[in-house]
Amino acid sequence: MLHYRKSLWSWLCAGLSLLLPLGAQASVQDLAWQDGVPAYEEVKGTITHDGPKLIFSDSPEMVGKIGIMYRDTVEGPVRLFFHHVNDTRTDKRLAVLLRRTTLRPSLVNLGKNGISRPNEDWLEAGKEAQERYYSSTPNGRKFFLSGPRDILNNGKGYILHPQELVTGIVDLNFERPVEVSFIMMPVDADPRVSAEVYSILPPDEGGHVLRGTFEGANVHVTLQDAFDTDKGTIWGLELADDNKDPYVRGIDVTRNEPVVNYGNYGVMYDVNFRTRGKNDAQLRFNPYGGAYAGFGVLTAQGETARYIRIPDNRLSFGWNHDGETMKLGTVPAGKSASFYFSPPGSSNLPVRIFWEGKHDSQVQKKSGRVRTAEQILAERLARKEQNKTQTKRK
Repeated sequence: MLHYRKSLWSWLCAGLSLLLPLGAQASVQDLAWQDGVPAYEEVKGTITHDGPKLIFSDSPEMVGKIGIMYRDTVEGPVRLFFHHVNDTRTDKRLAVLLRRTTLRPSLVNLGKNGISRPNEDWLEAGKEAQERYYSSTPNGRKFFLSGPRDILNNGKGYILHPQELVTGIVDLNFERPVEVSFIMMPVDADPRVSAEVYSILPPDEGGHVLRGTFEGANVHVTLQDAFDTDKGTIWGLELADDNKDPYVRGIDVTRNEPVVNYGNYGVMYDVNFRTRGKNDAQLRFNPYGGAYAGFGVLTAQGETARYIRIPDNRLSFGWNHDGETMKLGTVPAGKSASFYFSPPGSSNLPVRIFWEGKHDSQVQKKSGRVRTAEQILAERLARKEQNKTQTKRK
């Protein structure tokens, strides 16, 4: 009988491992994450800002009439982030128009960019824009801006059916001051004329005005200590929470009012860290604030960069509870690495990133004690039996 029970446990554990991703070695450790986030040590990184100005246009989000959603005149490195829905009953054209404001033409350098297709699924559009942005490579394309120019879709703009949206991220560099206008207009309208005659639309009502101009659209997060993969602890880092990592502040120049970028949309993060020990470090991503659909890149010293859909097996995650996670990948012991990501349009913040040493045979419970796969399975079977008994009593 004892031999039979041992065999039964072996078969059950083997069967359980087949249901979990990436094989038996990872499956035992993955059990600790299935019901939420285990106990972890919160770490804080050194946070610095630099990079381009962010020209952010997401208000009004639901554009109910023709007009200009946001406009500013900028010079130097610039990142555009726009996110607008055609909330009218007829097709409209979305344009991003550049106009020089000096007598001499301005040299415009095009950098990385990612623009979604028109889509009624906002999460899908946000994820597609990010994947295209991170997968793009600056090709050195440049032009002299002498007359007004729509930079979307080779000057054709994007035609949005009712309730369709476009999310876009575009990096530019202006040699001289250039006026940037985000315009929703009739399909056959001329954007050059529209920029002259249309008025600035008011932002969405409420306390969160998601438009404006912000300095320092790149955020560098550096963990000072190396993560010890042999210690048996888990590290956790929370970002884009407006507490430990404040949202960027700027100005809505159309109203001359201070604004906050609630969510840090359009801000590009790089999280830099080192590992030490004998085991590999495994990274996980947690959409702590709710539904999330994005993209990221994991690079490690001497390794090929990994481009990651977040999540990788479906459009979005984070709907059920705030402890849902996905594995981003592993970093070899003793290496320096960086993880790049940005809050996607329509997704929720904050997020958490976790580090743990990659082990084969043991997992850590939320209380901190260590359980084997057999113990975890036994506890789960016992809970199921208890639930059945309680249901019968009712």
